[in-house]
Amino acid sequence: MNDPYIAHFYKDSNNAIHIQSVSEHNLNVAYLAMSNSPLKCLSSVAWVSGALHDAGKYREGVQNYLRRAMNEEQVRRGEEDHSTGGGFLIDKMFPATNLSVLIQMAVFCHHGLHDCFSFEKSTIYIKERLSKKENFQNVEERYYQYLKKEDLEKRGLIAKQEVAGIIQEILGFIRIKNLSKNMYGNRDFFLGMYERTIMSLLVDADRTDTACFMEQRELPAPKSDEMMQDIWGKCITYLEQYLKSMKSESRLDEYRRDISRKCMEAGEREERLYRLTVPTGAGKTLSSLRFGLYHARKYHKRHIIYVAPYQSIIDQNAEEIRRAIHNDEIVLEHHCNVIHDDERERIRYEILTENWDSPIIVTTAVQFLNTLFASGIGNIRRMYSILNSVIIFDEVQALPVKITKLFNLSVNFLTAFGKSTVVLCSATQPLFDELDENRLLPPLSMAGNPKEYAEVFKRTKIIDATKGAGSGFAAEELQEFIWDKAETLKQVLVVVNTKKCAESLYKEIKKKCKGSDYILFHLSTNMCAEHRRDVLKRLEENLENEKKVICISTQLIEAGVNLSFKCVIRSLAGLDNIIQAAGRCNRHGEAGLGYVYVVGISSELENVERLAEIRKMQESMTEVLNQFRKNPEIFDHSLSSEESIRYYYQIYLRKRMPEMEYLVSVNGVDVTLLDLLSTSKTMWESMSESTKKDSKNLLLKQAFKTAGDVFEVIPEDGKVDVVVRYDEKAEKQIAILEDEYATLAEHKKALRRLQPYTVGISEQFRQKLGNAITSVCGGTVYVLSQNYYSRETGVSEEPLGMEFINF
Repeated sequence: MNDPYIAHFYKDSNNAIHIQSVSEHNLNVAYLAMSNSPLKCLSSVAWVSGALHDAGKYREGVQNYLRRAMNEEQVRRGEEDHSTGGGFLIDKMFPATNLSVLIQMAVFCHHGLHDCFSFEKSTIYIKERLSKKENFQNVEERYYQYLKKEDLEKRGLIAKQEVAGIIQEILGFIRIKNLSKNMYGNRDFFLGMYERTIMSLLVDADRTDTACFMEQRELPAPKSDEMMQDIWGKCITYLEQYLKSMKSESRLDEYRRDISRKCMEAGEREERLYRLTVPTGAGKTLSSLRFGLYHARKYHKRHIIYVAPYQSIIDQNAEEIRRAIHNDEIVLEHHCNVIHDDERERIRYEILTENWDSPIIVTTAVQFLNTLFASGIGNIRRMYSILNSVIIFDEVQALPVKITKLFNLSVNFLTAFGKSTVVLCSATQPLFDELDENRLLPPLSMAGNPKEYAEVFKRTKIIDATKGAGSGFAAEELQEFIWDKAETLKQVLVVVNTKKCAESLYKEIKKKCKGSDYILFHLSTNMCAEHRRDVLKRLEENLENEKKVICISTQLIEAGVNLSFKCVIRSLAGLDNIIQAAGRCNRHGEAGLGYVYVVGISSELENVERLAEIRKMQESMTEVLNQFRKNPEIFDHSLSSEESIRYYYQIYLRKRMPEMEYLVSVNGVDVTLLDLLSTSKTMWESMSESTKKDSKNLLLKQAFKTAGDVFEVIPEDGKVDVVVRYDEKAEKQIAILEDEYATLAEHKKALRRLQPYTVGISEQFRQKLGNAITSVCGGTVYVLSQNYYSRETGVSEEPLGMEFINF
């Protein structure tokens, strides 16, 4: 029997209307959700979710709404409920079961997250939805006309067994692993991760089928295991050829090859959680990729996902990965600065980033963590793609402290339940597996004991120059200290903690350099990305040509920048930052031993009073330095030793322990995101007694939407993006935005091209700049006056004019 009920429609170029029926859409979504499931234990759950998700469209109210839309009458998106019907059907078939709860939440959330309760109304969400009987009238009788009830029930019984197995697996893990309460996580957090995966499969399948119908495309065939094995095999062949072609340039290459070989061998092991702890410059990008490819082939993984905290690392390493595997087509680079001039390429890119349907994904920590926790439907859609994958976290120590325990438990979920293998890369591994509770499962060392390579890769000596500085170097004293090192070592990098300090110091040193043969550089995020790229290029050329160079920078230079100075001066910070800065010194061992000086800077020059994170790093590092002076032998006489790193993190993480569960305020109540994504115990305490009584046997208690709405990896509060007139390319695109006759498509393209010419500034700074900032595109885009952008230091508080330098 043909199903006359409308799920979707479109009008073709001849104005003819094409209709997709509700049953066709539901069954297509069920097929896609099941086919895409990375876990066998979710296959039938995904199918049932898909088969029921739009059952509510059989309601007469929804059909009237769609017919009005088809006749081009005025309608309001979302005015009719079309998801309660599916929740009603599963509850009637499997009443008060765990299966029913998991599928109801997925179906109810397939257009946007919801909490499992309402704090304001003191109600349970599923119960509230099912109380509105008008939202599932006619649904049952119509639904079973086009899908056999026994077919749904048969698949539902398998799904019910799957859910029982999932819960038993979680309880078994908790019982075996949690030697004390919540040592490695709790049942509710892991169950919430499973629920998000079900939502992800449903959301992606729903949007994929809808897009295919609207664009008259065939449903995509899932990549077969044979196809993936072929891809991994070809990548391995190219990578091995690439590694053989690399010329031996230094005495360290032999050890880099040894690390790479050990990573390849580890790829054959079954373990799912590894540490790759090697010094900076030891080739961890290609070594971890080598592991990923061999492991993906051996254990039939669907993706390799490379995650880095900084854009500079992404830019450098994505290019290296492409060269190594000799195939641009299978590498998806997903971050905010990807620009496609070709419209077809842009559309293809946007489709790929919606569900990460590429074998190799290179992305930022922000994008990855949003996929796990943030509320946007696009974030949820990608969730299933990170299961049954190899996930490589580069510079894992750079993750914000507030997400530590969320990160630990998500990695525990991915490795213990999600069939993913995770690699944590860092020269300074934080002790995430040694916390009091909600700790990381113990990782296996991929390349053996870090001490094996410590001496070989020791290219620098870290020297404590803080003890003689009293309260810290004043501007003139620091300038003299820098000049003294420059006169001896010729190429000096100075890294400070604030942009204001970097600019002030640069201006002081500039006076000193006048009339000398030193070339002076400045780097900070007050400069747009294109400006920083130009400076880094010139800096690299001058260093390679043995010119006398002084560079004053913020910490942005500490990662993903392949530069080598003779000497580094680092303002007091965390030991991880100091060791990262040391990675820019004598990088290839060309100078015997390079020198890294840790200095204190006066509060007048570098005020970090309001920067709590930096202050706590400084306090922790000061304790390390004090202890090092007294007992250098316990640190193996080196501030970069494994013992020093351990000691630093023991102090630092102890200071930050209260912050690690992501504390927020919701409706005036202090809660943690970890709690909101587990039992929401704090919020449930405020519920009415009757609701609390009803919730006693409730399977899901998470505040998914509340947690997702407040989650952010890097706080954006008070940040304003301004476009700067850095060069002719930027001017041309700004002119398009200023042109009131330009089309919307032209405006969008101009905005994409202006991403490298954008600087994020505080709202306070924007107020100071006043009329120096104008708005275009109806007030949606801010543009900075040319007179307030310096070619030396970037955005300026004072009108300086364009100080052109020959590039």
